[in-house]
Amino acid sequence: MKRMTPELEDWLRSVLGSNVVVERLPGAVSGRLFWRVFSSRETFVLMDSGRTPLWPWLDIHNLLLDRDFPVPSIIAFEPDNGWALQDDLGDTRLLDTDEEVYPVLLEGALSLLNRMQRELDQEVCAGSVAGKRSFTPAFYMAELDQTLECLFFTLLEVHTEDLLHLQEKMRELCGMLDGTGVFTHRDYHSANIMVRDGQLLMVDWQDARLGPAEYDLVSLLRDSYRDIGPAWEEKARRFIVSRGDSNIFRVAMSACQRSIKAAGSLAHHFRATGDRKYLSHLPRTFRYLDGYAELCPQLRGLVDEVYRILDENAGQIDLRDFRDSDTPQVADRQD
Repeated sequence: MKRMTPELEDWLRSVLGSNVVVERLPGAVSGRLFWRVFSSRETFVLMDSGRTPLWPWLDIHNLLLDRDFPVPSIIAFEPDNGWALQDDLGDTRLLDTDEEVYPVLLEGALSLLNRMQRELDQEVCAGSVAGKRSFTPAFYMAELDQTLECLFFTLLEVHTEDLLHLQEKMRELCGMLDGTGVFTHRDYHSANIMVRDGQLLMVDWQDARLGPAEYDLVSLLRDSYRDIGPAWEEKARRFIVSRGDSNIFRVAMSACQRSIKAAGSLAHHFRATGDRKYLSHLPRTFRYLDGYAELCPQLRGLVDEVYRILDENAGQIDLRDFRDSDTPQVADRQD
């Protein structure tokens, strides 16, 4: 486990004093490292962003904080080195809540999303990096290229001809997606929403940009980590009515792109850590796709092609039982 550098330790003690204890926190797949810091009777979270620039994270934090959105307070930061000391939000994510509490908090997360989309318009975001970035067909496709490389090519060992055919169908989908609109968190799901004293707080906002209203919605409702079943469609249709500028086809297309993108992220996390828990979320994510094609027939060709490839290919992992099992087989290989 990577240790805190002496320089970071010196900076931390210059902020809080010498009487501190640190405990490494898990879950840093992005390259960022986190520690819980114990100081007197208070606790904080220390982040080392590593090679990832800190300034977009700070910039978007200020945008959200200025509008009174629930994000942790920053105690101190050192942008040149990528260090930030912030409030400790605890260890409970929306993902971790029990079956009785989860639906109530999910409604709270939907209300928070509606508020972000209503208040953080293009004019408000104009001075932030979030207002200067947006989704484009090329950006959507870059997200899916990770899935092609990490999952289909590397882990499933799909042949080049099939990869090219699948890539062409993915490009067709990306060309149908809207790229403008509202503030988009870009990773708005149950693992990035913390619960403290019954209140929701957001983390991981550094990639926020302007995008379609449906993107964050489907990220939350078609979460790879937690399936709410058929209720997702009812909640999506309620969203459509409340906005007045969406429809079920746009929701289904965004959901299809977002789920395929999520599958690539899970494959990347598995490759980076070797932790098989990430693979256990892949079958659920792929099972979602059929429902999108039922809502939007334009997606049927892409979904059928993805399913054909999953049914016919196995390499380092085997997803041929994805319809019935959440435990993909992993080949035992020696490098």
